[in-house]
Amino acid sequence: MASSFPLKGVVSSMVENIIKDEVVLKNGSFALPVWADPPVIMYKDFFIFNWSNPEKVIEGSQKPDFKILGPYKYREYRTKYIDYQHSNECVISYIQHKTYEFDSEVSYPLKKTDTVVVLNIPIAAAPLQVSSTIERWALEAAIEGTGSKLYKKISVDDLIWGYTDSFIELMQDVGKFPKGKKFQIQINDDPRDYTSLSSVGTGVCNITDLGNFHQWDGFTSLDIWNDSEHNKVKGTEGLLNQPLLREGQELFIWIDDIMRWAIIHDTGERYTHNGLDTWRFVSRKEFLYNQTQFPPNGGWYQNAPTGLIYIGNSTTPPGNPVWGSNPLFYLGDPGLVKNVTGVTPDSSKYTYADIEPLTGAVVYVHRQIQINFELRQADYTFYQKLPEVTYFPVMYVDEHGEMSQDLYNTISQKLILAHIGYNAHWALLALGILLLVPTVLVGFCVIKHVKMIRAIKVYRDITSD
Repeated sequence: MASSFPLKGVVSSMVENIIKDEVVLKNGSFALPVWADPPVIMYKDFFIFNWSNPEKVIEGSQKPDFKILGPYKYREYRTKYIDYQHSNECVISYIQHKTYEFDSEVSYPLKKTDTVVVLNIPIAAAPLQVSSTIERWALEAAIEGTGSKLYKKISVDDLIWGYTDSFIELMQDVGKFPKGKKFQIQINDDPRDYTSLSSVGTGVCNITDLGNFHQWDGFTSLDIWNDSEHNKVKGTEGLLNQPLLREGQELFIWIDDIMRWAIIHDTGERYTHNGLDTWRFVSRKEFLYNQTQFPPNGGWYQNAPTGLIYIGNSTTPPGNPVWGSNPLFYLGDPGLVKNVTGVTPDSSKYTYADIEPLTGAVVYVHRQIQINFELRQADYTFYQKLPEVTYFPVMYVDEHGEMSQDLYNTISQKLILAHIGYNAHWALLALGILLLVPTVLVGFCVIKHVKMIRAIKVYRDITSD
């Protein structure tokens, strides 16, 4: 029996090596073209908090009330252009191009030209860009002179992808907003995607480094967070991870939209998608804690109620009181929904990734975030009847993707070998037993035969005397 166990080790090692050879980012591997031009159906769904009673809120008679409109579905396309000049065996460099197209068919009857009423974030942010009394007077005159209000009627497409107006242009002229920039919540086909290199580990030199950022968009570290650890660029983009995952494992991911890393972990939940068994990974519960509950989150400036993560450093201009959360404030402080109406937390609205554990491939993913602006009455001399503090929801986004059917089929075929390998040692064990039995029987017969010869010899010696 002992002779079969080394074979089990050989089989498992062979399977692991085959998997590693396929998932690393090198010429000829299965993973390289899939990573560069993912055959994954990706969408960004936008849900807008349509503000139904802005004038009532400004006059102080009602809480903000919202009707949620959506999903407005935009197809997402990602392509990576590999820069072999700056790549080597351990690290691969590339420039990524991401674009979005409105899908009118799956969004129907909603249209990207639909008009919504939302918080006018440039107006809400403007008082935070001035300090002196004279500047405040000038700001009030600018708001009145341009006919701007704390709320804005705008098309969904302009709200998401960017717009300018007379107030924004005036603020640019006086140096309070960056010149030549639209106000936009989402970037589409940004020119920087063509000029700034990103680099990730290939997995060839260290399989656990597969897909991990060494450089993102030209940066190896940032200077927007509170300390060097939080300013690190690390983790994967979330679609490719190290293979041969362990139960309970944690992974680092890089969230490019808000320019920070996070940790996700295996929950123990298991799901099957088109025949592929997957493990569910979600962010750690501490991700949404404020710095009082979890002091390390002070590095992210999380000094608001639990359930909010600071994302103001990723806005233009940076430093605005913009906060991310789960959609509908799920898992947030109860006070977040008490100050508004029309918003009810939903336990299905959270970020997760279903990962095939042998290859580390993400099979199904939902990355969700809600964008909120912190309105404080004390900041607005001209809106003195606003609530004292409101975390004002503007929209939430669900970026989700699933493998194409062809990719499902290909990975399933490649995993057949792995499943055979993990079960083969039982067959080898049985074969070892079968081979051992005749060996024992032959040995037993030989021993009996030797003993008989010896007995005959002794008998002859005795009788000859």
